[in-house]
Amino acid sequence: MDRSDLKYLLLGFDIVAIVISFRLAYFIRHELGLFPPQPNTPPFSDYYFAVLLAIGLWILLYHVLDGRSLPAGNREFPLVVSHLATACLLLIVLLLAGSYLSKTYYSRLLLVFLSGLLVSLLFLTRLLHLRLMGALRKYGIGLRRVVIVGESELARELANRIRNRRELNYEFAGFLFPTTSRTEVRFPRAISGPSEAIASELALRNVHELLFAIPVRRDSETLEFIAACQKRRITVKLVPEYYQLHTNQIQSFSIDGIPVFELKEISLDPPYQILKLILDYSLVIPLVVISLPFMLVIGVALFALQRGKVITRDTRIGLHGRPFVLYQFNVESAKTSGRGEERRLGAPFCNFLLQYSLSELPQLWNVLKGDMSLVGPRPERWERVRYYSAWHKRRLQLKPGITGLAQVNGLRESDSSDKKTKYDLEYAANFTPFLDIALLLATMATLLGRRKPRRSPPATEPAIAPDGTLHQKLIQ
Repeated sequence: MDRSDLKYLLLGFDIVAIVISFRLAYFIRHELGLFPPQPNTPPFSDYYFAVLLAIGLWILLYHVLDGRSLPAGNREFPLVVSHLATACLLLIVLLLAGSYLSKTYYSRLLLVFLSGLLVSLLFLTRLLHLRLMGALRKYGIGLRRVVIVGESELARELANRIRNRRELNYEFAGFLFPTTSRTEVRFPRAISGPSEAIASELALRNVHELLFAIPVRRDSETLEFIAACQKRRITVKLVPEYYQLHTNQIQSFSIDGIPVFELKEISLDPPYQILKLILDYSLVIPLVVISLPFMLVIGVALFALQRGKVITRDTRIGLHGRPFVLYQFNVESAKTSGRGEERRLGAPFCNFLLQYSLSELPQLWNVLKGDMSLVGPRPERWERVRYYSAWHKRRLQLKPGITGLAQVNGLRESDSSDKKTKYDLEYAANFTPFLDIALLLATMATLLGRRKPRRSPPATEPAIAPDGTLHQKLIQ
């Protein structure tokens, strides 16, 4: 069973989930007795055409989604839910269009239930798929051993992602890094020699794929090595240097057989900007009403601790590089002020506010003012923005947010701008209103599950020294 078989196995799970969703939606609407019966209740057989149409449309959507609807872990939950919700909404719209063209009536309430059931059951099929993949991995079924060519940061990041993305069914076997004199593979022992010998050694070690994380030179030795690997049925793949741009920004076409890639700039289209603005104001107003009593209590407590400013005004850089004033509770000052018993009692309270990010509540006012969005890149100070490269500045094309994909993935203000920019650009490339809602829900789950940070030892990976002796090399 190879990877394509496992992919179609998930599609089979999805088809079963679609049939069950239709049957449960029909049961809730017409048979459960919670809603008044219709004069001429249609039998479930009248929905057979809709079920077959939904299955056909989902097969098309499944190939469009590709791997983006597969969760790699809890932190990818927002992206998965966003893609599934978007696909299910599109499926419902297409079903309505099909019913209009065929002049067939479907209960709108049934379609509402169907939408929720589809998202829930399709997400459950992905969890079931992950469990099944994990069980198959133990027996090596469908597992493909991968060697990465290169020793750069990109090569290490690719290795880490392969380790973390178990649903890809890859097993990282080692690094291969060519030099002017030899090619060395980081295995229990180093190997070197001509292209044919190295390709034979890789085949003997059951390597299925070779990923080039370095530019491929067009010299005879490199081409001979690739040909030798392909002759032994080792798949050769290339990672483009512009991988950080994300596939949504890359369009490929050919000019008389020569592949050409078009790189598109990241930005939200005007319709998405309007949808995001409507979503922000429809959510922030009730959030302000709900959180206002808590903000008053926090403000009074902070004032009692420090007898000074309760809210700080910090200048941050926002959309298109324009500065704006960011509001926060003055927790750090209250934490260090006071004496004796007052300070001892105030420190745990301030730590609690910081641990659960309650000090950020005044930023809801920033959203009302239009300086920020609920979801987006976290704004940074000019002292850091001034050192931005052209790549980092692309995150300034999005309105800053209270939370974002980087924060859901565990990054804080002290983390590097490189890591945050990667997630921010990924957010922009995958934006839908459902993604914003999913990220807000994931943020709440992250905050509720947050614990005091614990120091952990640095991760290590086995490496081979030039003389072939085993040692430990820290992952940078």
